This record gives sequence, structure tokens and C-alpha cells, in this order.
Amino acid sequence: MQGMQTRIACWFLMSFTLVTQFMMASKVEKTHALPPCYSTESLISSLGLGIFCLIADRLLRFSIIQQSDWLRALSDNVVHGVIGMWSWAVVIGIRKKSDFAEVLLAGFLASVIDVDHFFMARSLSLQ
Repeated sequence: MQGMQTRIACWFLMSFTLVTQFMMASKVEKTHALPPCYSTESLISSLGLGIFCLIADRLLRFSIIQQSDWLRALSDNVVHGVIGMWSWAVVIGIRKKSDFAEVLLAGFLASVIDVDHFFMARSLSLQ
């Protein structure tokens, strides 16, 4: 069940990224001050992101990761962070140094997205 949810989330993220790029591309045509957001590089990066999601989903199913609650939680958060950084880098297109700070912030926010589970459970236990 968890694998199916991950796949759905990955396809949603990839679709959202592509739709965002197309929407931004139409805005770029209207305002020539912005850099082009729709490019071959961004499409390849989006496809790479989708492939990464599928591979990460398979890797997270390995029994060695599933045996340890801490390793499973850590690897899941790392994958969330990478997906967050990658997707934001695709959306904004890294052009200058300050963009790296935004990408890192997106990765951090994507990593801590599961914190709500601890609040709802009212416990820090991974069980």
C-alpha cells in the first residue's frame, strides 16, 4: 500500500512540475524579463525526477531498510529532501548563487513534512 501511495505521489509531483512549467512558460511569453522556464533541460530534469522517484520507491522496499525503523525513517526523509530540492530546482531553473539557498530550503521543508505524523500520534516513537 505504501508503495502505491509513493508512486501516486511521484506521478502527481512530476505532473505538477510539468504543468507548472507550462503555466510559467505562458507567463514568460507575456513578460520577457523572466528567464525561459520551458526548455529541453527542464523536461529532461522532470523525467529524471520521475525516474528517481520510482527507483527510490524500489530501494526503500529492501528488507535491510524495512527492518530498522530509524533507517526507514531516515532514508524516507532523505528521499523527500532530494525530491523537494530537485523539483524546486526544475521549477526555478538554477541561474545564480541565491537559487541554491531556495533549493536547500525546499529540500528542508520537504524533509520535515512528516513531522505532522508525530504531532498527530503525540509521540516521538517510530512504532
